[in-house]
Amino acid sequence: MNELLTVIGNVGFPIAISTYLLIRLEGKLVELTAAISELREAILVLPAAPVWNSSLAHTLSSSSPKEVVRPSQMYPPT
Repeated sequence: MNELLTVIGNVGFPIAISTYLLIRLEGKLVELTAAISELREAILVLPAAPVWNSSLAHTLSSSSPKEVVRPSQMYPPT
């Protein structure tokens, strides 16, 4: 009987902690899944080539073929 109680004592605590962490993790996974779905929808409605900077838009419209505009200049900093 003492051996059984020892095994339950040794194994029960890790099982309880694992269960607690899995329950918390499930909630975070649900939130992350919703955020990923929302991000996907936002990406789908983006225009093909957004220009965020109005001065850059003027540069792009009046640029000569020799000028190079890097993609990093077209998007806002993260």
